Amino acid sequence: MRSLSIALAVARKDLASEWRTRELVPALAQFVVLALVIANFGFQFDSRTAPAIAPGVLWMTLVFAGLVAFGRAFAAEREQASLEAMLLTPAAPAAIFAGKALAAALLLVVCEAVLLPALALFFNVPLSFEVVSAVLLATIGMAVLGCLFAAMVARVRARELLLPLLTLPLWIPFIVIGGQAVQVGMGAGSGGTSSATSLLIDLDILFVVLTSLVARFVLDD
Repeated sequence: MRSLSIALAVARKDLASEWRTRELVPALAQFVVLALVIANFGFQFDSRTAPAIAPGVLWMTLVFAGLVAFGRAFAAEREQASLEAMLLTPAAPAAIFAGKALAAALLLVVCEAVLLPALALFFNVPLSFEVVSAVLLATIGMAVLGCLFAAMVARVRARELLLPLLTLPLWIPFIVIGGQAVQVGMGAGSGGTSSATSLLIDLDILFVVLTSLVARFVLDD
């Protein structure tokens, strides 16, 4: 329970900082809308082909928004050198990392709250429970991996280049499986979403456990 309270306190601190500055969420929301506008004019689609094109646009937008969001996860600590002070407290590094990942995931969920309705509006595709659940489940795994690598490259000069190179290969399972679930939810694929949802849950559990175990070594370095 103590680790949970620490994680929630770290997440609340990050969310309060974003609420005061309003730097990340408005920029990501504008990026999401602009990406959908460009895709709307860049692709030739109709009511028959839209369910096949929309999932690709969704995941491409989500990946780039996630790279920006998770890349900024340790920006304040890097600029103010406050991560060392947090590690000097009795708080467990895994709890600190969990709080950072939770805050970054919630910020991305806010952007998804703009992305999904706008996608349904521009492409005239259904916004079902299966689509929303697949995106949210993928967000969990992408958040813990993105924040782990963001912590690893936070002190590196070429961090903007290294973060996508390290993160994108491990995001591929979430993109592929989540894309299949979204296609089925939008009516473009065959079969059900239960197997894809189960796989996403398994991947989330695997990477949450693994990142929690290695977070101490990453943050201490």
